[in-house]
Amino acid sequence: MVIIGFVWKLILNPAWGISRSILQSIGLVTLDSPWLGLESTALGTLSLISVWQNVGIPMMLFLAALIRIPEELIEAARVDGADPWRIFWRIQFPLILPTVGIVSVLTFVGNFNAFELIYATQGALAGPNFASDILGTFFFRTFFGYQLQPADPYMGSTIAGIMLVIILVGVLVYLFGWQRRLQEIRY
Repeated sequence: MVIIGFVWKLILNPAWGISRSILQSIGLVTLDSPWLGLESTALGTLSLISVWQNVGIPMMLFLAALIRIPEELIEAARVDGADPWRIFWRIQFPLILPTVGIVSVLTFVGNFNAFELIYATQGALAGPNFASDILGTFFFRTFFGYQLQPADPYMGSTIAGIMLVIILVGVLVYLFGWQRRLQEIRY
């Protein structure tokens, strides 16, 4: 995460990064701006970098789930006259739904660990005027202190507890929803 943060910070550097020359070569020089340096674009840019970095493993999991589906089911649907869209939504998607759930939970929990990318690209102050601040960077600044702000371990512990509750609620909502779906399938 840290290396990727530093590399993207170098790529998107408005003074000497390669993003300007790439955009000029494809005729999109009007899109060139300091994406990590503007309050309006800093968090969105970091989100896109995080998506770029973390898209590989979910894609492999989805591919493995799709490959696992028996070809006979898809052939039977084609014989019955189903188009590819209907085959996906009626056969493939319900069969890969457990994988979608696992990837969703892992992504949800992983988003709370995005501290490294923001710290590597924007520093402890989380970008221009705290524009890319998330609970992880807020926890770091509060618990360990930064510059003139003294450390407050009680407030930092409170923030960490709030993060735990949010993650726990998200995972429990998934688990209860999955249990309800399993009960519907059984009956």
